[in-house]
Amino acid sequence: GTMRSNIHSLTTILPNGTIAHCGSNTLKSSAGYDVTSLMTGSEGTLGIITSIAVKLHPIPTHVVAAICSFDTVQEAANAVTMMKMCDVPVARCELLKAATLVPSNNSHL
Repeated sequence: GTMRSNIHSLTTILPNGTIAHCGSNTLKSSAGYDVTSLMTGSEGTLGIITSIAVKLHPIPTHVVAAICSFDTVQEAANAVTMMKMCDVPVARCELLKAATLVPSNNSHL
């Protein structure tokens, strides 16, 4: 998931100097606005994050990577949909167009 979904709580200093604590250490909380996600998504524009409690995930026992090419974006979307429907555990998936890769392939790094 995103960083936002892995943050339980945080402490922020707002522009006026107020110290704001938001979130909770419980797994589910639906009381009021989701200020934790708002502050995380603002990436420092709404306040400076001074402390944070994050969800930790175990290191996987193995990792498998694959590169797949498709003729159309629709075919790529259909493949992702099928993987999700078949419960294939996918940690991340990226969609790159060939034109995007040209500068990277020509960089000779």
